[in-house]
Amino acid sequence: MKAQLLTGLTVAAAVAGAIATAEIANANSLTRRTVYQQTQFDRDNVPTNYLDQGYGRTDILNSTLSIEQFRPSQGTLRSVTIEFSGDITGDGGLENRDARSQTITANLLGDLELKLPDGTSLFDLNPTNSLTFENVSRYDGRQDFAGNSGRTFEGLTASASGQRTFTDSSFLQQFMGNSFMNFTFSATATSTFTGSGNVSSYVDTFARSALMVTYEYEELPRKIPEPATTLGLGLVAFLGLISQKNKIWKKA
Repeated sequence: MKAQLLTGLTVAAAVAGAIATAEIANANSLTRRTVYQQTQFDRDNVPTNYLDQGYGRTDILNSTLSIEQFRPSQGTLRSVTIEFSGDITGDGGLENRDARSQTITANLLGDLELKLPDGTSLFDLNPTNSLTFENVSRYDGRQDFAGNSGRTFEGLTASASGQRTFTDSSFLQQFMGNSFMNFTFSATATSTFTGSGNVSSYVDTFARSALMVTYEYEELPRKIPEPATTLGLGLVAFLGLISQKNKIWKKA
């Protein structure tokens, strides 16, 4: 009988333990994404192939990137990871106006910056890329960026990305609320051409960006059952076992 009593108490404790385990808060993550929002100027002045890929014409200054805030009702925010990426791309042409052939290199340098709403810089990326044209013939007398002395190019692209994670509670406060957090994105581009000299050139540059914010949080603990409820469930399980034992004894 003593062994049976211990068995019953063990089951009751297990039931109560299962209920207690359900009260533990769970860790979760929530990701928000956005990209550069094209303007009417972009729609009027960016080639269709770049417009379809999300590019805007540089320079881009303080364009808003909005991310939905973390709602406090969802749980306790523990960390925020910010991932920022961007591309600078260019179409251009060059003309060798020198008296002899030469090798000419087109260099593209971008500056991609992301700021918090208060103006604090989070990322300042400087992607670069280059394209070399060998043995460009001497000037043919026509500055048309074609023929033997001219060259053109499309889609010379420089890319960069960065990631930062924040856990400081005072920093995280600005990410909490029921509205949006407005970052600002800026993009500028610089192009240079290197050779022996006497080079004419042009470049049209375009930029785009993407922002991803991941919230790591703990769900708010579920409401803990009243002690009487937990005890009652344990007793029900225990009494059920006793009843089963009594039925077996009566049959015997």
